[in-house]
Amino acid sequence: MNQLPSVKNILIKCDHLNNYMLFTSTHIKKALYFAAEKHDGQYRKGGNVPYITHPLLVAFEVSKYTNDTEIIAGAILHDTLEDCQDVTFKLLQKEFGNRIAQMVDEVSASGNTYIKWKEKKKAYISKIKDASNDALIIVAVDKMVNMQAYFDALKTRGDEIKQFFGGTPDEYRWYYGEIENILVSKLINNSIAQDYTELLKSYKE
Repeated sequence: MNQLPSVKNILIKCDHLNNYMLFTSTHIKKALYFAAEKHDGQYRKGGNVPYITHPLLVAFEVSKYTNDTEIIAGAILHDTLEDCQDVTFKLLQKEFGNRIAQMVDEVSASGNTYIKWKEKKKAYISKIKDASNDALIIVAVDKMVNMQAYFDALKTRGDEIKQFFGGTPDEYRWYYGEIENILVSKLINNSIAQDYTELLKSYKE
């Protein structure tokens, strides 16, 4: 594996340097290195962007809504259980404690690759209906980041991008709409639900 960049160098490349001290807390640094190692060799769909950029971006966006460092660490780790074969709930529990491990589990979709796209999304929607509000903050930001990446790529790259995704644009609007319903009903006093709704609306017009 290539030598990982220092946490400071990762952060310098990001826009939200006002959160620098927050991101140098011990368990957030540990989560950064853990996620960077586990996602090594993985790339974002439809390109050659290292996957670690996604959870790092999600974590920074989460930090706009909460200063809870365990939720932010959960955001950094949010795809490790789903996408990294050697990561288990017990490993996360051992390394980061029960609360963070539980949040990661709550936001993780089934790893069953034999389920059709829509059935997999329906199962995920059903699962997050019972998720904690802390986990739903991660869900909301993760889906906003993915939503923006998908629809913006669709505008610039057209049909080329569709080959990398299982659903059609209308199916993605349905999927993100179902998640919106959950966020609006459960995150009543959190501005993140409104931000999610406004972003989704912009891609429906």
